[in-house]
Amino acid sequence: IYLDQILGIECRIGVDYDEAFQLMKMLGGFNNVRNIVSIILQTIYVELGCPDPMKRGLEHIDLNRYMGQVSWNGSSPKPLENAFKWLISSMIPLLGEYVSPEYVEALLDRRAGFLQRLREFRELIGPISPYGSGIMTTLFSELYIGSGGIRKKHGVNPRFYYGPGLLENERLIIEPKVLEELRKLARKGLAILSGKGRWEAEKILSPILRYFDLEASIFTGDNSRREMDKPNPAGLLECCKRLGARRVLYVGDGGEDYFLAMRARENGIETYLAAVLTNKYSYTFFTRCPADVILENVNFLPKLFKQP
Repeated sequence: IYLDQILGIECRIGVDYDEAFQLMKMLGGFNNVRNIVSIILQTIYVELGCPDPMKRGLEHIDLNRYMGQVSWNGSSPKPLENAFKWLISSMIPLLGEYVSPEYVEALLDRRAGFLQRLREFRELIGPISPYGSGIMTTLFSELYIGSGGIRKKHGVNPRFYYGPGLLENERLIIEPKVLEELRKLARKGLAILSGKGRWEAEKILSPILRYFDLEASIFTGDNSRREMDKPNPAGLLECCKRLGARRVLYVGDGGEDYFLAMRARENGIETYLAAVLTNKYSYTFFTRCPADVILENVNFLPKLFKQP
């Protein structure tokens, strides 16, 4: 959408996009999906030669049209394919280290033929939050929670997209009976630490919310300053404070979850990490950066508490 409307580039997004996305999710500094999207856009822009934007804004979006441009093969045209090749080949050697968006942007700065244009492009797509502060985060929010969600959460009409949100397609993996068992096992209770905003998290998790202590839960996506974003342990420390817990089992599936757990330990919380494999690069990461336990399925969690 951004490439078409801002740069006038007709393209097809393929499986190499998914691979780059999954890889970046394991780098530790990309808990917020908007950061991944921003880096991918910048990488493509550099590979295109930092062209002048055709427009500085977006028109209303026909999502069905763009969904028809998804490919089960590689991305096209060639600059997109090359952009994903560079991103994947540059990041794979770093898997297991903490990599921030700023680090990748510094690599792009050195690679860009026209550095000033790249900086102007960053300003054009805007910051990753809050809603309404930039083109990228505004459209992302509208596509994710839908026009109805924008009205309910933000009290305004959407700018670019009218239709249902992509969050409607998200499905719960954990089973209610598993949560019921975990709630009985956890003396201090269960809490949620999510990078999403509370509105969208509660909408997705509504069938299972009754198993969690929502007063102890933290939703960092609602904080425009992002100071509690993972891997900052502040969110987990606050959850523990509200639960009255000094020892926790933290369940996560991304690189940021590992680094958060390690930093929580440094802050005096006895933290055990249960890593769930949800990603092509998960196993490699969690063996290089060892989790306390690795699970193929989150529904196996209660088995950790049972004596052999």
